[in-house]
Amino acid sequence: MMHVFRPITIDVDRDSVAMGDDMQSHAHQVTVASGTRLSALLGRASPGIRQHGWSWVAVADGRVAAVWSVDHGVQLLVPDSRVTSKGGPHSVHFRYFLQIDPAWLHRRLIEGAVPNLKSLEREYQPLARVAWEQEQRRRENELPDRLLTAECTSALQSFGAQIDLHNDRTIRFNLFGTQWTASGSDTMIQIHSGEGGPAASIRPSTFAECWLVAAVGAEMRISRDIPRLPHFQPLPAPRLKPMTSWPPGVQRWTTNGNLIAQLSGADAVSYFRIAVGRSIAEIAELLTEDLPLSHRR
Repeated sequence: MMHVFRPITIDVDRDSVAMGDDMQSHAHQVTVASGTRLSALLGRASPGIRQHGWSWVAVADGRVAAVWSVDHGVQLLVPDSRVTSKGGPHSVHFRYFLQIDPAWLHRRLIEGAVPNLKSLEREYQPLARVAWEQEQRRRENELPDRLLTAECTSALQSFGAQIDLHNDRTIRFNLFGTQWTASGSDTMIQIHSGEGGPAASIRPSTFAECWLVAAVGAEMRISRDIPRLPHFQPLPAPRLKPMTSWPPGVQRWTTNGNLIAQLSGADAVSYFRIAVGRSIAEIAELLTEDLPLSHRR
């Protein structure tokens, strides 16, 4: 007797992964033959975003069915049943579980962990920090490239920065008891100071270096009980436009054009104004020319 495999259409959707990703709907439909295995369906329906290390939890008709990732494909949490018009599934939603290691996530869900993103993220965080540190040290030891130029790092060190890590993607340093990091993200360099959000996100990297030198130099001046910045003449600069306040109460600004700067707080703007149109050497000279001789290095 010949079996007739009728097509079955399944509704598919996924979470958005960032602001701007939700500008259009991710809902679509996937058609498979009746009798297709669940694993094959989930493989076909998987999110179009292909980022290594990202985890997705597939929920089929409200039931947590699998972990999906570029690294491991479909990792089922339920039997690999056949898709039918009566038995379903009729819908699949992929929930974004951030950069939680997909193999670890699958193991925890198999062990019975509740698929709650916040609780699993907290549980995974210590492991994530260890894995991140190991990867950063590997890159530092094995790859010759560095995120910032020697001229920039020399200027930072002259202002008191104690560099702990520097590879092709990230630099981390201590400055008068506060940890600073700068990291490459796509074409932008994000700069963080302390526990808050990014103080600045800047493109191109040449200007990001100038902004960072200005910021670190200002902290050096404060440590020596002199005004944050000297008197200076601002040079022509791109217009700054207000952005949504974030965190609440912290004003942010941005620019358009070839020089992109997203800045948080008034100090970040003042560093922008002193850095625009100047080289690292010129910025360093401005920040030190009014120091007493005994305070110069």
